[in-house]
Amino acid sequence: MKLRFITPENPDRNLRATAHKNGKLGFSTAAARKMRLAVGYSAAVAINEDDPADNHLYVIVYPGLKDDNFKISKAGEYYYLNAKPLFEQLNIDYKNESVVYDISEDIVNRVNVFKFSRRLNSSLS
Repeated sequence: MKLRFITPENPDRNLRATAHKNGKLGFSTAAARKMRLAVGYSAAVAINEDDPADNHLYVIVYPGLKDDNFKISKAGEYYYLNAKPLFEQLNIDYKNESVVYDISEDIVNRVNVFKFSRRLNSSLS
């Protein structure tokens, strides 16, 4: 028998993005580092059109600014993007609900994609 012990340390546990009431989507320091965010970069955000039940967001980060992408900005030590148009198009009530996404990395069509999974218990009490 070969035992593999599970440690409490999970390097990806703090990979998250949080919607702010002003429509900005802010990234944790760990997420910004993992996603290699930088001022002057942009992010393409997609949904899965093949599966309407799939409520994940799929994000690809690009160096440079692209017309159809969200500009990545920085305030102090934190990166964010203005996601208000995204939230409005997807009918996400970021003003009245707590919107938090856990981020994982995946390969889709041979492209490195970050998968944003909304936390199920993320509504305000």
